Amino acid sequence: MSSVVRTLHLGLNLHGAGGHSAAWRWPGTNPSAFFDIEHYVRAAKIAERGLLDAVFLADTPAISYDITRQPPLNGLEPTLVLSVIARETNRIGLIATASTTYNEPYNLARRFLSLDVISGGRAAWNAVTTSSPATVANFGGRQIARDERYKRAEEFVETVRSLWLSWGDETIIADQTSGVYANSDHFRLLDPNKNGFAIRGPLTHPGSRQGYPVIVQAGGSNPGVRLAARSADIVFTAAGDLNTAIRESERLRALSRQFGRRTTPLVLPGLVTFIGGTEQEAQRRKREIDALLDLERAVDALARSMHVPAQRLRLDQPIPVELLPDPHNVAFSVGHHRTFEALAREGRTVREIIGSVQAFGHRLLVGAPEQIADSIQSWFRTGAVDGFNIIPDVLDDGAAAFVDHVVPILQSRGLFRTEYQGETLRHHLGIPHHDRLAAETLAAPSSE
Repeated sequence: MSSVVRTLHLGLNLHGAGGHSAAWRWPGTNPSAFFDIEHYVRAAKIAERGLLDAVFLADTPAISYDITRQPPLNGLEPTLVLSVIARETNRIGLIATASTTYNEPYNLARRFLSLDVISGGRAAWNAVTTSSPATVANFGGRQIARDERYKRAEEFVETVRSLWLSWGDETIIADQTSGVYANSDHFRLLDPNKNGFAIRGPLTHPGSRQGYPVIVQAGGSNPGVRLAARSADIVFTAAGDLNTAIRESERLRALSRQFGRRTTPLVLPGLVTFIGGTEQEAQRRKREIDALLDLERAVDALARSMHVPAQRLRLDQPIPVELLPDPHNVAFSVGHHRTFEALAREGRTVREIIGSVQAFGHRLLVGAPEQIADSIQSWFRTGAVDGFNIIPDVLDDGAAAFVDHVVPILQSRGLFRTEYQGETLRHHLGIPHHDRLAAETLAAPSSE
């Protein structure tokens, strides 16, 4: 019998004003939090107080919807925000999103490795592809087909990892007496004829105390799962129910083993939390935040997510079954789509679906701290998940409620750390700092 004890992992999503669409209207919240650096710093300090593994910043480098009635999710460039947070914190991991579609490997590799060095080995890159029309318009207007996007993403991630490893361990000599600074023979240069970006390298500086950044992937489509299985250390998923979580994690882990991975990625679904002193207080809090929703906009957003015409939806009626598209033909993230579709096929009304999901279809919990902890423990004990990416309803007070009231319960049950044992994100996550074999495996050509 294995003596390995699994460790619960928890992150905090710095989701603008919060995970609820109306969070920006909640009393005491800065409605312009999406570009307030102090807002992000405060939340990160709360997460570190709770000994969480990391904070996470999503990103869309565009105004992707009409902001007449809703502020953007995040307006500041993520790695710059996390660089500031790095100077204001000591242990918390720092995860930023950046697209493989509208970036170049060298610049992105340099940016993230710089963040990793600045933070003392706490950085991670959430690698995503991009198809948002608003983002495409900001990068020349050329829409890249899905298959091409993911083919580029696989080679992009491998190239970035190779650049992160481009300084050998013995490159720097720094002998002040002899005047010899480095042995350039130890550079691991890329062959520009063997990568699709014609890159040679090396980067302009070596890695951090954790070696190089952790790689994260988010997305439930088949190409997204393949990318995650091949390359990611952590996978952010959207699973509205436990059966879906079990099925999706098994699929990911099986595919990861097919790629020859020695360890499979950590699976961390998003979890939207509404916390009160009692269940009744939590339910009242949710009703009060829900009352601030712009329902017309919420219906439009649901229609876009479900790929159904908004004019066919009625607030207090179910979505007509004939309008539900085949999920295999939906370009939107499959994990999110399945959450919406499952509720629709249960016959929930449009109003009920809107009230049951927030933050792009992630699982939603409403309750007292003990109830939140019970649910986290239940899912974790199944082995389907390795933890959760927490998305508070309202970041300002919701993050503190989780840290101050839920985390102590998880600690008392022996599920979560009572102090940081290391200084790097890899240490928090239990990921080897210099997994050369994994790096070589991931850089090898696919057999498919």
